[in-house]
Amino acid sequence: MRVVTIETPQLGDRSYLVHDGESALVIDAQRDIDRVLLAVEKEGVQVTHVAETHVHNDYVTGGYALARQTGAELLVNADDPVDYERRGISDGDEIAVGTLTVTVVATPGHTNTHLS
Repeated sequence: MRVVTIETPQLGDRSYLVHDGESALVIDAQRDIDRVLLAVEKEGVQVTHVAETHVHNDYVTGGYALARQTGAELLVNADDPVDYERRGISDGDEIAVGTLTVTVVATPGHTNTHLS
């Protein structure tokens, strides 16, 4: 497993590209998805999943746009009311990303529906 951190210092924020060498999950993609796509190209992987740890009210997320552009499945907490198509995920769910298994953990605090 490899984790690539994509920092946005102006927001004190990070996005993550997690992959097994072939299939990748992007977590909390920033709106300027060109930086994410550059990292994906550099790593030589295919984005199969895009996840949001919470609904981002402090900035515009790039998750939806990235999922649409790459054909990846968009993962958002099932308890978050959103107006777009996504796979609702909850505490304890397991998502296969290539050879990796990602386990969803509820971590309320930052938001009531925050996930890790």
